[in-house]
Amino acid sequence: MERPPRFLQSLKEIPMKYPAVISGYIIYSYLFYTLIRFFIIARETQVTFQTVFEMFDALPFMWLLAIMLVKVIDIKTRLYESERLRMLHEKELNIKETQITTMREVTRGLQHHINNPLAIIILTLSKVKRLVSGMPEVMKEVNTIEDAAKRITKALKDFGESDYYKVEQIGSTVGTMTVPTEKVVSS
Repeated sequence: MERPPRFLQSLKEIPMKYPAVISGYIIYSYLFYTLIRFFIIARETQVTFQTVFEMFDALPFMWLLAIMLVKVIDIKTRLYESERLRMLHEKELNIKETQITTMREVTRGLQHHINNPLAIIILTLSKVKRLVSGMPEVMKEVNTIEDAAKRITKALKDFGESDYYKVEQIGSTVGTMTVPTEKVVSS
């Protein structure tokens, strides 16, 4: 009992899948029918230009209709492909935005985890500087360490202030990330 509905369903899908083929069958069936009718009439009576015109007058319009149908199918196919590509690019863009959001969260977490030990190092170096104020060689090394720790702190601060990352689409490149060099306040 299930077989006829599936068969009927597949029969209904044929014109949707192959409209140009179906229109070709219709046109050439009409041409065959008209030619047979023409030969029958030509055998029985005198054929005039008027009878030939009356018999074949719909055929050019059917061919034009078939050509237009093929053009519409072509435009529809290109539109479908364009929409599919747009949706694919949009999906890739959303993935990139999610990745950038995750990167921001990881960056903030790393800043927190790095800043805490750096603060302890800088405070400890301040204490060491007071203790070794009379030793210039040790003081020089402590200052070098302190400068390096301050550079790390500044780099983390600068990186944290660039909290605005932009995902843009340029041509066929999807999801290019641009990181501003200066602080940009996002709204």
